[in-house]
Amino acid sequence: MNPLEESLDWKNFVHNVIWIRESNGLSKREMASILGIGVKTLDRIENGELPKLLSVNIFFHIWKYFGIHPTSQLGNRLGEE
Repeated sequence: MNPLEESLDWKNFVHNVIWIRESNGLSKREMASILGIGVKTLDRIENGELPKLLSVNIFFHIWKYFGIHPTSQLGNRLGEE
């Protein structure tokens, strides 16, 4: 297991990706398209697995489409404030 997968920041990010997708009523295919990744990569993220190749662009896509700054994507659990 990758040590980053155990970090609170990664766990927050995983939670937030799921929360953003579900709260916006998006399918995995739609969310993956917005993030610029494949559905399999999104599945890995949502299962808490850090994909081998993950671009920082994913953070900027979330910021652009959902208005959530990258620091909030890692530092907070959205929907639990």
